[in-house]
Amino acid sequence: MIEDWLKYEEKDTSEYVFRLIHITENQSPPDDDLIKYLQKKILTSYRKLDYYKFHLGNAATEDEIRDYVKKQVIPKEENQFDRNVRQGDWGEILATLIVSKFQNLEIPINKLQWKLNKDKAVFGTDLLAFNKGEKIEDIYYYEIKTRLNPNNKEEKRPNRHYIAVWAYKSLYKDEQSPTESIADFLERLYFEKEDYDTASKFKDIVKNPHKYNRKFELFLIVEKSKFINEILQELNKLPPKLKPLNVTIVFIDNLGDLVKKTWQDIENVLIEKLNNE
Repeated sequence: MIEDWLKYEEKDTSEYVFRLIHITENQSPPDDDLIKYLQKKILTSYRKLDYYKFHLGNAATEDEIRDYVKKQVIPKEENQFDRNVRQGDWGEILATLIVSKFQNLEIPINKLQWKLNKDKAVFGTDLLAFNKGEKIEDIYYYEIKTRLNPNNKEEKRPNRHYIAVWAYKSLYKDEQSPTESIADFLERLYFEKEDYDTASKFKDIVKNPHKYNRKFELFLIVEKSKFINEILQELNKLPPKLKPLNVTIVFIDNLGDLVKKTWQDIENVLIEKLNNE
């Protein structure tokens, strides 16, 4: 489904110190089937379908399902902060789909399932992925930003920058941390499951992260009409401390409308899914 909507293309990067990927829409605006697909992916990013079945049970009414999704699963929408959380979650879910489909990488955990507060963003590295196969050799670290107005510099003077620079600084800060937070969590998770072989894989990442091929990527999901080249030019001026670095830009027409439409009546998709099981 997603490959029908989006096109993945590596660009000429001779003028930049990083590798550049453009992702554009084959179809704009996305049709209703694509919207429903995104809604399903959002709902199952917060909870697995089997969990919804377990929690709600076979006798749950449509009102009970709708009430559960609104009160316990998706971020609320009462103010701009809430809408920013929704937008950020939406971008992380889309990036995960792209990394899985177009980059063909393994994503070991869906962080959104482990939110302690549904109305706040998840802290730490946005996304961790690695090569498929029995042995982990390449680890990919992602910082994901979703912006309706990427042409605006952010923060207060004199520290105002475009979003690519802030994404880079955030990823570099995580890279400098002495801990591998996601790998550490996965080690503990699989240990509790008594899956010691898998736990040992992540234990080694925590203890010996520099044994692995570490790759870094900025994921910028932006309103196409408001993207300007100065965003990349400013990033290109930074000392290239993160190597190798990819910059993936997802260009979406009317991004704000798409995000809003995806969240609209999203609970009805779960009702339909559960009724058809």
